[in-house]
Amino acid sequence: MENKLQALTDKLYQDGLSKGKEEGERLLQEAKAQAARLLDQAREEAGGIVEKARKEAEDIRNNTLTEIKITSRQMISALKEEVENTLMKRSIAPALHSAMEQVEFVQMVILKAMECFRPDQPEGAALALLLPEEYRQRYDKFLEGQLGADLASGLEVRFEKGMKGGFKILNKAEGYQLSFTEEDFLALFEEYARPRIKQLLF
Repeated sequence: MENKLQALTDKLYQDGLSKGKEEGERLLQEAKAQAARLLDQAREEAGGIVEKARKEAEDIRNNTLTEIKITSRQMISALKEEVENTLMKRSIAPALHSAMEQVEFVQMVILKAMECFRPDQPEGAALALLLPEEYRQRYDKFLEGQLGADLASGLEVRFEKGMKGGFKILNKAEGYQLSFTEEDFLALFEEYARPRIKQLLF
């Protein structure tokens, strides 16, 4: 009986041990599978993070390059404009200033402009010729001689202290003014000369 009990105990022990080993093996396999899944998931997430970081870095690089290109174009454009302006100031402005200092030139331009507004026409009496105060003594003979008939027909001549060079024609009846100052001529010449200078330079 004792032997049977021992055999039964041994059998139970062996069965329990066997089942424990099987359960342990099963748990170990599940743990390994879970670990493998977690590792795969971690690798996938890490790959996604790396890819996202790479894409963001590429976007930053592309945006930076685009900004650099835009800024470079703006700087080149500003530099070209500065070169054009400097060249115009050094070439056109002195020559124009010299021409505007010549009494005969300005008088000729005044006569040409006045041909468009003859004071003997009905609107002529409403005209005023505005000249810089510094022209007063230099233009006395011109006003009395070449513009004498216009003055007799009603042309008004005014000398203004704040005005620098050139002249203006004021239509008092219609309320508009045509300006022929040195600054006006410079702006006009610049408008026509700028495309040619740009072509020569660039």
